[in-house]
Amino acid sequence: MREIIVERRFQGPSQSANGGYIAGVLAELIDGPAEITLRSPPPLDTPMSLEPDGEGFRLSHGDTLVGSVRPGGFDLEIPSKPSDSLIDAARADYPGEKLNLLPHCFVCGVARAEGDGLRVFASPIPGASMVAARWTPHASMTGEGGKVLERYVFAALDCPGAYAFHGETGGSMLLGRITGEVTGMVRAGESCTVMAWQEGRDGRKAFAGSAVLNAAGDVVASARATWIVVENLS
Repeated sequence: MREIIVERRFQGPSQSANGGYIAGVLAELIDGPAEITLRSPPPLDTPMSLEPDGEGFRLSHGDTLVGSVRPGGFDLEIPSKPSDSLIDAARADYPGEKLNLLPHCFVCGVARAEGDGLRVFASPIPGASMVAARWTPHASMTGEGGKVLERYVFAALDCPGAYAFHGETGGSMLLGRITGEVTGMVRAGESCTVMAWQEGRDGRKAFAGSAVLNAAGDVVASARATWIVVENLS
């Protein structure tokens, strides 16, 4: 058994960790595609217990199961990347800024400074059923050889999936499950693109696909996520 502590820097809602970030931390424990299921909000600045569970691991806070990870598989048809000019123009309509949505979120918060948060501002692309954003990873998010750590790439796949449904669910959304894989290298300072799109609805569940593309337009990470509609978050 080992401990994991998520620092407040990596918050999503004000009192819990960003779902994509903790999913990325867990995904680093699995070779190949990983399926992460979140059962309760991951606390901040608090030790959580990580222990083996079959082919994967389970993460707990006391007697509360926070989440689990195991090898997984998924199929996605990834849409074509919008032009850079469309992505740049869409930024003016980013809902997270216009409505002050979770400004402190590690992934999508507008109050986070360069190098502190990811600043992935996924905005609706006119004429396309998707949201997209530019993302330039910071040097502080790298490991050996300047490669951006998997946890940060995985986190970038997270919030855009919720923004793909913005204004359509009647509430806020929490990440319930994400199955994804980082298949290529992302380097600090590289101009990447993050895209997300709807994959369907089932009651309070919303399904989204997302992808990270490198500067050459190649897909280097992708995921399919299940989001749960809840009352408004803060």
